[in-house]
Amino acid sequence: MGETKTVIKVPVGAFALMYASIEAVIGLIVGIITAIAVFAGVALPGGLSLGAGVVAAVAAIVGGVVVGFVGGYIGGAIVMLIYNWLAPRIGGIKLELE
Repeated sequence: MGETKTVIKVPVGAFALMYASIEAVIGLIVGIITAIAVFAGVALPGGLSLGAGVVAAVAAIVGGVVVGFVGGYIGGAIVMLIYNWLAPRIGGIKLELE
């Protein structure tokens, strides 16, 4: 059994950057799925031309990554600011380390 430590403070920028990177990967996956749906005619039914479909698919992929990263950074920073404020008051996360 290892030593138990309590995390009282987490660097906001480092956590937000990691969380934003994870959200960007998830945004990429969702964007690819949306692009496939666009080409299948599910997401944008109607008489879409091939050029408009390609533009919509690329926009879905790029938009998913950008929105995921920016939203993840902002959300991660807010969560860590709240955590850093609450942890000293109510106790932080306990980790067992070897």
